[in-house]
Amino acid sequence: MLARAGALWLRRGGRPTPTTRSAFSLVVEGDLDNTRATKFSEDVHFLGGILGDVLEKQKPGILPAVTRLREPALVWRDSGIEQAEKERAFKELCKDVSRMSPEMLRDVTRACGHFLALANIAESRDATRTLRQLYFTEEDSSSSGKFASDALPAKIDSCAGTLDAILKEGVPPAKIFQILTQQRVEIVFTAHPTEVNRMEHLSKHRYVSELLAKREAMQGGTATTFEKMQNERAIRRAVSAMLGSDVLRRSKPTPQEEAREGLAVVQTSLWDAVPGFLRRLDSVLGAKCQQRLPLDATPMVFASWMGGDRDGNPNVTSKITREVVAMQRRQAALLYLREFNTLRWSLSVHECTPAVRALPGAEDASEPYKAVVANLIARLRATVAWADAELHKLGAPADHRPLALMSSSGEVVSGAPAVQPLLAVEELVAPLQTMHESLVASGYEELADGVLVDVIRRVGAFGLQFAPLDLRQESTRHARAVDALCKLAGVHGYLSWKEDEKVEFLTKELSSGRPLLRRGTFERLAELGVPADEMEVLQTAALVAELPQGSLGAYVISQATAASDVLAVELLMAEAGAVRPLRVAPLFETLDDLNNAPATLRQLFTTPGYAERAGRKQEVMVGYSDSAKDAGRIAAMWAQYESQEKMLEVARECGFEISFFHGKGGTVGRGGNPEVYKAILAHPQGTIDGRFRVTEQGEMISRNFGDIESAERSMDIFTAAVLRDQFLQRPQPTQEWRNAMAAMSNVSCDFYRSVVRGEPKFVPYFRSATPELELGSLNVGSRPAKRNPKGGVESLRAIPWIFAWAQTRLNLPVWLGIGKALEGALEGGSGPVDRETLVSMYRDWPWFHTTVDLIETLMAKSDRTIAAHYDERLVADKELLELGAALRKRFEVTEQSLLTISGHKAPAEDYPDLQRSLKARAHYIDVLNVIQVETLARIRAAEASGATSGYDYQTLKDALLLTINGIATGMRNSG
Repeated sequence: MLARAGALWLRRGGRPTPTTRSAFSLVVEGDLDNTRATKFSEDVHFLGGILGDVLEKQKPGILPAVTRLREPALVWRDSGIEQAEKERAFKELCKDVSRMSPEMLRDVTRACGHFLALANIAESRDATRTLRQLYFTEEDSSSSGKFASDALPAKIDSCAGTLDAILKEGVPPAKIFQILTQQRVEIVFTAHPTEVNRMEHLSKHRYVSELLAKREAMQGGTATTFEKMQNERAIRRAVSAMLGSDVLRRSKPTPQEEAREGLAVVQTSLWDAVPGFLRRLDSVLGAKCQQRLPLDATPMVFASWMGGDRDGNPNVTSKITREVVAMQRRQAALLYLREFNTLRWSLSVHECTPAVRALPGAEDASEPYKAVVANLIARLRATVAWADAELHKLGAPADHRPLALMSSSGEVVSGAPAVQPLLAVEELVAPLQTMHESLVASGYEELADGVLVDVIRRVGAFGLQFAPLDLRQESTRHARAVDALCKLAGVHGYLSWKEDEKVEFLTKELSSGRPLLRRGTFERLAELGVPADEMEVLQTAALVAELPQGSLGAYVISQATAASDVLAVELLMAEAGAVRPLRVAPLFETLDDLNNAPATLRQLFTTPGYAERAGRKQEVMVGYSDSAKDAGRIAAMWAQYESQEKMLEVARECGFEISFFHGKGGTVGRGGNPEVYKAILAHPQGTIDGRFRVTEQGEMISRNFGDIESAERSMDIFTAAVLRDQFLQRPQPTQEWRNAMAAMSNVSCDFYRSVVRGEPKFVPYFRSATPELELGSLNVGSRPAKRNPKGGVESLRAIPWIFAWAQTRLNLPVWLGIGKALEGALEGGSGPVDRETLVSMYRDWPWFHTTVDLIETLMAKSDRTIAAHYDERLVADKELLELGAALRKRFEVTEQSLLTISGHKAPAEDYPDLQRSLKARAHYIDVLNVIQVETLARIRAAEASGATSGYDYQTLKDALLLTINGIATGMRNSG
């Protein structure tokens, strides 16, 4: 197809003939079977055709411009055309873009961005279609009565396939059942601003996806012509609304808005996906292990940092956290009301056990279950009223969303005593379980297994808080707060003390049984002159004592370096009067901190009184993105691996149960791995052990949990991987491999830091050759891009650091330093490890194999020519241009080294879906990259001349931001 397009372009002298259909279509080729390729292609052409039709009506003239740019881009990507013609095509593309007006640049970019979003929808539908086929790949031989093993796909990264694999190894079903029902995966949604799409547009995308699925279901001949027409018209209306809406955020979101939008996925998909997945898991367990999933089993739970993460974000205060807690409890109560109204209607049974009769409201009721549910409905309404009152006290805007749920059913007896809100989850789950037991005992097992089971499982996953908030703050902020308390108590110099002195003092205070300050002093801190920053930390500690139980999760200490960091937070919570203090999780995120973490934990675990206070359990957060920014990818990954091994060893020696919290981003550069199942199984042996807590952020939230099918599949993969981990004996790295990794880490880290920190031209080059300085205008998050506004790359957050390089397609943070470490794989290479050793490590060590494959996937998304184009247009200094050329040369060496080790001919060649996806959309992304360079050049020229007040300048800014959105959408990752 590419060759045909190129030939036509060349025969026309390099000038295209524009048509509606040719403007928006993908290059669909590769290893797809014919049926799958045809359906995917049909969906893309259908959506592209609608986009073209709507665009012609709304913005005449844009379609020919898109076609004019697309065709030389196709030629440039065509491997069957001579290099000279390809270069000519690229120059023609750049020339066409340079002639466009600001309005045309903006509108063409918007059109391409929308098409890539629609292509993503078609691709997601294709993935769902393929997954559905796996349900029918083999006969369901293990089904019986109530259970069917095909409730989940017959795939190794599914619970069904994993159970089969474990059973074939001779593990008794009872043992598997015991392990599975005790394990837990916790997904922590964070406010990291990597989702470039506004929530409004994500909702439209989800709606188009649902309509596309209905369209496919109509192809079987059961739908009327009228119904098909209505479906297509609905899609046209949705696409029209997309085109007519403003894609860009015009102001930064508040933390409350972040929390509301970020957790919208709970309301729109997870609320139904959780009970749906657990029903499927229950069926597979029943078929394969002859036991049902217990009602109190919670293999998947959720938490959030949105509204609780204040590290480097002054916009998140104790008041904001209170507001988000009340807001989430209000929304959770409203959703439960919807379910309880349905439940009340279905439970009109008379027979019940004495335990149900003893529940409030059921004593003399003719329909005891309905009476119990009516009582719970009244308490849920009271919960909404409680949340409204809390929000009113905080001065939050009034929220009158679905108040109809408050009065849609239920009989309130006049003169009844005031109903208390539900603030503890046990008050909700206990009567539900009692009713379930009663229905089963009374012969109504099928009824008990309906809506009631789904409600109980929702309560298990979401509680009353939706997603409990973690608190996160930087360690030095806690130290200064402790110092402020010490001064009030007449103790001076805390900040200057040595670590042993701090530990001794904190241990003594925590073990004394009395507060450091006199009673009533903590409540008068503001009057006593405590500085504002320290006051805010102390008020945050007070949240632990004052918020309803279950509102908060862990207290995470960022940039933790010492045992005193943990003890300081314990003391702050104790001084605030917390009866149930939060578990405290130190976050080790730099290379030095990771290397020192085992010693830090040993000191903490052996501190008198700590084991008793912690219940001999410790959560530790491992930072992936900041450690990679600090030391480079290979050094960071090996430090994370070894540190977890050693921390586990220390915990076992000290009699502690340790759980690791993995702070991974969605992208490879920030520790993410699209191959979740393989990534989990690549962790060091014993470090998961049935407990896996991980952050999910940005575009990965909507991608993995944005619709019910995706959410069910993601939960299935996580659950299957954590289960398989507990029965899988991995090949352990030999001492030779460990020595090789240590040597490669040192070489890689030294080279990485020599460029990023030691090369004085690097920061000027980075800011000239990438849109880093312009990313702040995206308004994608409430957090500042830097912890220190005056700092350089070291103070830049990992997200804009990765995002900027991803835009230029160089993806430098993913691979810089790796080529130096792996260079021994090449003929005459000077790396620290020889080719034979590297190949054997790749072949026989799953962790190293996964690491190499992971880096290859990002190399596949990279393009040196595109990156060079940024330099040519945006970098003027000769020395900076030389640095850029040298970095691209290092990219080439890195790619060659990786391919030599893996034996691949091209990066990620054994991931056909990724290859297909990249080939299909590359020409649109190339166009957006060229437009981005053009807009950056014009904007910077305008700023240099002071011409920043006119319409053209603002239009160019919009065009630039749209290219950033579009490239992130097309590559399906940002930061």
